[in-house]
Amino acid sequence: MKSYLLESESYNSDEEGKSDDPLAIAQIGLLNNRNVPVTIFHGYGELINVIWNANGQPMLLYDKNLIYRQYYGYIPLMSGLSLTVDVIGTITIDLYGSATINFWNRDVGMKVNSTISTKLEGSINLASSNNLIGKATTMVYASGIVNIRFDADFFTVPHLFCISASHSPIVIKYTYTYSTKAGKEKRLWHNIKLSGSSLWLSKKLSDHCSLFEK
Repeated sequence: MKSYLLESESYNSDEEGKSDDPLAIAQIGLLNNRNVPVTIFHGYGELINVIWNANGQPMLLYDKNLIYRQYYGYIPLMSGLSLTVDVIGTITIDLYGSATINFWNRDVGMKVNSTISTKLEGSINLASSNNLIGKATTMVYASGIVNIRFDADFFTVPHLFCISASHSPIVIKYTYTYSTKAGKEKRLWHNIKLSGSSLWLSKKLSDHCSLFEK
């Protein structure tokens, strides 16, 4: 995932590019699929409005359903048999962010929460003269939540800074199904749950983060 901060001269004419007004434009992309650039603020009035209204209210930053892998193939075999292979992989991301700015207490906070799920499905069909003999399907699914947090306290001396990343328990599901023309079906499944964890860039930042939680 990428984010871009673009300067005003990239979008304005030469005459407009000479303006000293602040401008911030952000664009988020995933797997070469980029959202339309969004103007965060343009001018001092909008900049002040963004700062004063940073009250921690969550807002949707990114919401996409993407196909990252797709394959379809037909393989003719001997005696009129044929195999059909179909594979597709998808990913879903919901990205929410929030920010708080308090001039009286001289502190700043930002949070980004990402709900991510991905699924890979595949099927193989064995057929004879357009009659289905057997079909095998499999699916692998994983989901979890990733949290990124930044806090700063400029009132305390020395100043406190906290940058941390964490993820919720990750759920992984696997299923396999085999069915025949006669209607017989065999199904296998397995679920795995990985515990969540947190990550700090350094021991000093970890100590600062613990102070914010008090």
